[in-house]
Amino acid sequence: MTNSSSAGSATEGPDSIESRPLLTSFLTASNVRPDEFQQQAFDALDDERDVLVSAPTGSGKTLIGEYAAHRALARGGTCVYTTPIKALSNQKFRQFRSRFGTDAVGLLTGDHSINPDADVVVMTTEVLRNMIYAESSILESLSCVVMDEIHYLGDRSRGVVWEEIILTLGTHVQLVGLSATVSNADELGDWLSSVRGDTAVISSTHRPVPLRHLLLREGEMVPITDGLLRESRGRGEGYHDRRMSTKGRPLWAKRLDAIEALDDEELLPAIYFIFSRAGCDGAVEQMRRSRLRLTTKVEARDIGAFADEAVREVPAADLEALDYAAFRSGLTAGIAAHHAGMLPLFRTIVEELFSDGLIKVVFATETLALGIHMPARAVVLEKLTKFDGEGHVPLTAAQYSQITGRAGRRGIDILGTAVTLDDPELDLHVLINLANSPKFPLRSAFAPDYSMAVNLVSTIGDKEAEALVGRSFAQFQIDKDVVREASALEHTRRQAAERRDALDRLDPPAELDDYMALRAKLTALEREHKQKQREHADAEIAKALTRTDEGDVLLIDRKRLAFLGTVLTVKSDSPTAARVLCLLDNGHTKWLDVRDFHRPPITVGRLVLPSGRRATTGGNRKRLVGQMDRLAPKARARAKKLRKKENRPSDPRIGAARRELAAHHLHGNEKLELWAKAWHAWNEVAAREQTLTRRIEDDQASLARRFRRIVNLLREFGYLEQGRGGQIVATEEGALLARVHSEQELLITEVVRGGAWAGLDSAELAACVAAVVAHGRRQQTVRPPSSPKLQEALAATEASANKISAAERKRQLPQTSDIDLALAPVIHHWVSGGSLSEVLAASWQEGVDLTAGDFVRSARLVLDGLIQVAKIADDQTAKRARNAADMIRRGVVDEKIT
Repeated sequence: MTNSSSAGSATEGPDSIESRPLLTSFLTASNVRPDEFQQQAFDALDDERDVLVSAPTGSGKTLIGEYAAHRALARGGTCVYTTPIKALSNQKFRQFRSRFGTDAVGLLTGDHSINPDADVVVMTTEVLRNMIYAESSILESLSCVVMDEIHYLGDRSRGVVWEEIILTLGTHVQLVGLSATVSNADELGDWLSSVRGDTAVISSTHRPVPLRHLLLREGEMVPITDGLLRESRGRGEGYHDRRMSTKGRPLWAKRLDAIEALDDEELLPAIYFIFSRAGCDGAVEQMRRSRLRLTTKVEARDIGAFADEAVREVPAADLEALDYAAFRSGLTAGIAAHHAGMLPLFRTIVEELFSDGLIKVVFATETLALGIHMPARAVVLEKLTKFDGEGHVPLTAAQYSQITGRAGRRGIDILGTAVTLDDPELDLHVLINLANSPKFPLRSAFAPDYSMAVNLVSTIGDKEAEALVGRSFAQFQIDKDVVREASALEHTRRQAAERRDALDRLDPPAELDDYMALRAKLTALEREHKQKQREHADAEIAKALTRTDEGDVLLIDRKRLAFLGTVLTVKSDSPTAARVLCLLDNGHTKWLDVRDFHRPPITVGRLVLPSGRRATTGGNRKRLVGQMDRLAPKARARAKKLRKKENRPSDPRIGAARRELAAHHLHGNEKLELWAKAWHAWNEVAAREQTLTRRIEDDQASLARRFRRIVNLLREFGYLEQGRGGQIVATEEGALLARVHSEQELLITEVVRGGAWAGLDSAELAACVAAVVAHGRRQQTVRPPSSPKLQEALAATEASANKISAAERKRQLPQTSDIDLALAPVIHHWVSGGSLSEVLAASWQEGVDLTAGDFVRSARLVLDGLIQVAKIADDQTAKRARNAADMIRRGVVDEKIT
């Protein structure tokens, strides 16, 4: 591996460039002067080396990929350019056609096949992986593969595909990896060199458009520096009261204030990140109602015409169901939402209008930060937390970096600006650390699965397949961890031996180990009991908080301290958890959640809050505190009674353990504590030694072990068998499994193979596939299907899933098979010919939370699942699968209009 780091300054290099006509013609056609890191990449490509480029978003990495394609074209080879998502593939396809010509460029995304025999083919990463396993003819002329967004190999759900390609792609094919800035690019380059040969690693931290981080506070843009923290401390109580008082200001007004501040500072267009789909849609509606208009009459007219043309093929009834009129109204005002729950066509309209500078503000979820090229002058973060499905969690440095990396348009903006809104809940320490944090390290998400196993065994044999898995980036990183752990283990062993010697010099009796084991047993029981009490208390506290209302006076009991708080605001984080903003009896305001209570809060009174929620200002605060003071004596007396009730006998096992300990003959020995102290010092290190030993044993060749477990499971299920010469080979059923590419490949193959879906009509078959591949965003309770035949098929599908799960548990493999009935009736309705409005209405009747975008995405998952079924099913079932696929591929689900 050769490493080149660049600060990003431009380089002339006239002699080297002029002497290379291929590069000269490319740069002339591009009309660009390359930055230093780009020139280094061009040099490495011309030296026939693999190349890994790590550089910030918007720095010009694509130019390197384009040069790789240019070289392949000029030399008569084929170049494959892979992207992580279809939208990005479509975008690159359009760009490359404009650059290289219509006939020279093709597109393969699974849904689309346009000019697949072209010399430059853009495709999703999964398509190339499937081609390699199928030994496609395109590989014969393949001379270069460009993997855009190669850092996706750290993605938990799809990263494995990137590593499969890297591990199975012939080393005669030049590999170009384009990555966002990661802090361990050298480590990734070391691995690439170990599995593919010499790889040039080119890193640049230079942003072509510098980024500044600002806090929007009281209408003022303030730089985020360490001085900000010192300044806020010096502002006194009045400033903190004003921060708290903003909680009473309507959210729409805060958002409007922020946009107007951005407009005043000439920081539009901007992406305003709200980590909630409903929040994004609500923000657009709020801005529409406020009559905010960020466009001129001419811009509004052009936007309307563009949108109308884009939806021309969508049926009028579908547009009405999608509330296109409201969507269009927001667009013409210069505002829009962008999230995964939207119709893909609507997202594309927003992306193109925003890229053209016509949309001024896009309210987006974090998915936009990971998606297509859509830079802005500024990005806004409303909060530094996001809901992860279970609770609110803080943004990671990686997420913050990805989001703020969108700010600053190369060639347009002098500066990119990341703005965070001030808020009473905002922790300035966290914000400053995020703004100053180093870029994130890349961690492999590679793990073998069933389709990979059967494909590798079929193509290179089980021994070489196991060795290949052991060469993955995941195992490479694990092995480096093992080296560090082995060093730590050696040190720990020496320390344990020294402490054991110190204990032995005290000449403890042989029974000391038994006595200390009894002590440990008692401690464990006490800890377990305490944990159960805490969990029970937390559940009761959470339940109590969800029942509180504004104006309630709560008795807040924290172990030996009890005080009162009047609820000003209740914020539900989930159906079973809430936070409350309280005015405390000491006059301070504070957000409280489960962690702030030792016992469930008790409502001891109710106060009338001032109108407009101005409870924390002037005399209102004093009046409310005085009213709480009058309630305090009785409330505190009540707290004392509750504490007495709580101090009751505990788990009877604890009493028995205490008696057993007291009966031991060493109990009470005058030297016991001396021995015990030395024993604890030794045992602490000995336990650490055992932990490190187990961890090293688990880590060494861990992925190869997992691969063997998968192979054994596939042998049990009849997909692999021992052939002549002792080699493991694929059976006829294994050949079927190898053709299925899905997260549920084993379950789909098992069900088709067992005939559970034979005899179903097209709509019933689609419903079964939906239960396997399309899970609802939340757990839904839905009615069972009315068709007995469909009920029977779903029951058989669930039985197959349970059988696989049992086999996985037996072999300590991750659980992969699960079914979810939430979307089955919705897909059944659509394949039966229902309109979009009927399907969405039916989903609500079934109790399924489904947006139009969710439906389209789920329908396309089912479409792909049906395509997989058609590959391996009997003729009749395959025919019905294809028919169901055709019925799904209509209206808003049709890729041609989305």
